[in-house]
Amino acid sequence: MYGSTSTNGAPTVTPSQQSSSITSCVINLANTIIGAGMLGLPGAFGGTGYLTGMFLLLTAAMFSAHGLVLLSKSAQTVGLPSSFYSVAAVAVPSYTILIDLAVALKCFGVATGYLITISDSMVDALDHILLSGGSVEEADLLTKIILSRRFWVMGAVASVLPSSFYQTLGELKRASALALVFVFMLVGMIIMYANDVADPCASTPIDVCRGEIQPFTDFASTMSKGPIFVFAFTCQQNIFPIVNEMELLSQRRLDIVIASAIGIAFVLFCIVAVEGYTTFGSFVRGDILLNYPENSQVTFLRMCIALMLSLHYPLQLDPSRRCITSLVKAVVQWWGTHPMSYCNEKLSTKVFQRKQSSGIQTEMWSNTTSQTATDETSTNEDFSYNELDQTGDKTKSEPDKLFNTITVAFLSSSFILAMIVDDLGIVLALVGATGSTLVSYILPGLIYLKLHPDSSSRSMAWVQLIAGLFAIPISLYYIMTKQVSH
Repeated sequence: MYGSTSTNGAPTVTPSQQSSSITSCVINLANTIIGAGMLGLPGAFGGTGYLTGMFLLLTAAMFSAHGLVLLSKSAQTVGLPSSFYSVAAVAVPSYTILIDLAVALKCFGVATGYLITISDSMVDALDHILLSGGSVEEADLLTKIILSRRFWVMGAVASVLPSSFYQTLGELKRASALALVFVFMLVGMIIMYANDVADPCASTPIDVCRGEIQPFTDFASTMSKGPIFVFAFTCQQNIFPIVNEMELLSQRRLDIVIASAIGIAFVLFCIVAVEGYTTFGSFVRGDILLNYPENSQVTFLRMCIALMLSLHYPLQLDPSRRCITSLVKAVVQWWGTHPMSYCNEKLSTKVFQRKQSSGIQTEMWSNTTSQTATDETSTNEDFSYNELDQTGDKTKSEPDKLFNTITVAFLSSSFILAMIVDDLGIVLALVGATGSTLVSYILPGLIYLKLHPDSSSRSMAWVQLIAGLFAIPISLYYIMTKQVSH
């Protein structure tokens, strides 16, 4: 666990915590990258063509790896333990609000994509179970309701509701370890159908099942799908726990971890994207699971993926909630001594409890309205949002109100968007064009340039930064243009 403080007041890292091997670091980082986002890659290839898609996939992998290297170097420059927030607070203190917004936006988009995927998966799975070859029009009213996509959006929200209010997420980490199992099951199924081991058009006429396969498409379509590739490799916020916990820490060992994790993800993404696209061609959908026939194997896999995503939803809500909490604190400090702000009285002393395998660590610092914000170590580890007043007695009403308000607002907004939008591809594209581009391109380049003014790698950091600055407006323009025309 984290031990004493250094001369600058920041907690230090004890040797006992720096015990993660290269192998475990690779697995952890790869597991962060590989997830439900790859369900949209075949659809992205449908909008770009397979040659352009491969180029964009490789480019996104290289930029993601370079961003991870820049952030890992910056983390060591600032000192351990590190986090996106603590590093940015030293490098670009005036942009910490931007970081909170970017991470909150990205996590919100991913969580909303989870709800869409859960609802789509459950509708198709139960369609096979309940209808048995019949049509929805012939079913009774109850069956029609159960097979409604909006019904399962509500069901998805209900399934994540209890765990969304956990103040620590340690219980969910064991369940999320099943993610890679489901991922490999999905990859195996895609390969099986792509190579005619099973018939992908068993329940659909061939002329509406397989579309044209193209090496290239038009520029507008390509740009509208480009952010999905950025989204697929976004994991930059999780390089900091890797740096904090790696044994025999060195940049060479970190480079091995980054290259290995990105390489594993790239190979799996290539298989899913190419095999999925060549199976269905231009008719591939934003969520490739929607293309497959209704049989017992696919039905089982859909239900497994729905279960996996319902367990992962709180893992997206929690970092977003912490970022929103930081934004609230910033607004309170800016607001000063306004009489309507309860935070002037109740946010004077914070206690963040970090639950680790070796015990519970508590960090406390004062945070009055006359002070600037202190560095908040915001890692992938679990936090509880407890607060103490000046006498040390727990005061639950106000912090619980803030915690619950943010949680309810997140759930409600995610629910409403999932009810309106039924295309996973557009959600991934919007998140990739905004939050993912900020986290993967702009912030790593900007932070590195600020912390390393004399480095020989500054030219590549500029490339990373400028690529992100150009990608956001161009991608958003073509995404919006395509949606309006559609």
